[in-house]
Amino acid sequence: MKCVELTKLLRDVNVEYISDKKAFDSFSIFSISTDTRSLHQDDVFIALPGENYDGHSFIGDALKGGARGILFEARWFDRLKQYVEKSAGTLFVGLKNTRKSFGKIAENYLGLFSINKIVVTGSAGKTTTKGLISSVLSQRYNVVESIGSYNNDVGVPKTILGVDDATDILVQELGTNHPGEITYLSGIVHQDCAVVINIGPAHIGFFGSEENIAREKKCAVEVLDRRGTAFLNADDKYFSFMKEGLATKIKSFGLHGGDLYPESIISIDVEGSEFILSGTRITTRVLGEHGILNATAAALVGFEFGLTIDEIKRGIEEYQDERGRGNIHIWRGVTIIDESYNANPLSVTASLRFLGKTKAEGKKVLVLGDMLELGTQSEQYHRKITDSLIKNGISDLYTYGKLARITGEDFQRVGGSAHHYSDVQQLIDSLKKGVKSGDIVLVKGSRKIELEKVVQGFLIH
Repeated sequence: MKCVELTKLLRDVNVEYISDKKAFDSFSIFSISTDTRSLHQDDVFIALPGENYDGHSFIGDALKGGARGILFEARWFDRLKQYVEKSAGTLFVGLKNTRKSFGKIAENYLGLFSINKIVVTGSAGKTTTKGLISSVLSQRYNVVESIGSYNNDVGVPKTILGVDDATDILVQELGTNHPGEITYLSGIVHQDCAVVINIGPAHIGFFGSEENIAREKKCAVEVLDRRGTAFLNADDKYFSFMKEGLATKIKSFGLHGGDLYPESIISIDVEGSEFILSGTRITTRVLGEHGILNATAAALVGFEFGLTIDEIKRGIEEYQDERGRGNIHIWRGVTIIDESYNANPLSVTASLRFLGKTKAEGKKVLVLGDMLELGTQSEQYHRKITDSLIKNGISDLYTYGKLARITGEDFQRVGGSAHHYSDVQQLIDSLKKGVKSGDIVLVKGSRKIELEKVVQGFLIH
């Protein structure tokens, strides 16, 4: 973050309290922190309320850590008055709503720069595609990308504050689990380009239908003007809907059609994938056809920004998946595929399809945790997984969670081998006894299920 006057960042923000007006008028910010554990001397701390923690409870820690400014919600003034009175050298600014203000601060900050802004959204593969696009564009440009899944109303502003005068392009992932979030986040970024990877039943419990999810994702491209570009999946069943009525330029990608798609797929296995794109052989560590789709989307963005196929190839081949998103580990000859970061029906089906096409000396095993936020359709979607298990040659299923147990019971009914556990350590112990060298184990579950503990259980022993 470059040094900026606080008054510029708080333009159009509802400020209800200022401890020192004179200091406020000349106050400059070098860095904004939302977490006292990573706060540095002279940072400004913004107290954000959240589901599990309220940043106002850590203002004392922020002051001890050397914060020179505190942004807080004015309704908590009486509770914080003691800190204001004892910290004469610290500027306190009371805002009506710190989370909304944080978004406005980021919007105002980003408005200081003339850079290209790309957003990436979709129901599965957002983070991988975002990483691939960043890796490709970094071959020629200075890129700032969202870290991990910094894709919500807190994560997006955090990423934006990493932009500085050397930045050429911002690549920002946009997530949503409630209607209206994409529109809100787009109002912070004001993107020039938007990539929509796919539409599926992720978070359908909050949307009610896939059609509503498609409408939400379309908000990322509807805000683009005629100078912008929408990158859309030509193979997706919502492709026609997504491009309908857009004023912006449309570029399409896919596995089987669109403006850019692989001429051929040479190989897919646990080591990665090899395919021909634009007449060039590309080898990537990303897994499965869904990984190749993500790489193709990144290549299309690269071409749009003037990169050569050699630069695009290098960017795709240099990319490594982030933790929990297709990482490969070997334990006593057993291949463990760590996709523990998240799961929904679309991503689980894609991963099983990959596993089905992968050669294995031994058996193929799935460790499945609950797929959350599917609402009243949760049981239905967990039962649907059974067809994919059979079709892709899964011999053993280990489940963890009440919903995943439904899949296990359904799998058993059709003759599959299923084992259910309510204790992670018992699952790990049983799995270790049940697999042998040559087997492949895929670990997949929603973030809150924390199936990374299963992967860790193998790696630490």
